[in-house]
Amino acid sequence: MKDAHEAEPTGEAEEPWLPIETKLVVGSVIAGVVTLIVLAFVVHIFILGK
Repeated sequence: MKDAHEAEPTGEAEEPWLPIETKLVVGSVIAGVVTLIVLAFVVHIFILGK
């Protein structure tokens, strides 16, 4: 009986993670955080009034 968490091999090798992909992911996360901060600031100033 196989373990429910055990994956069967598909015969295909996974693609290696490229350094440019790491830079894209980190850049996307940083851009998301900066956007969130800017939007929070805009809401605080223009919608909440102070």
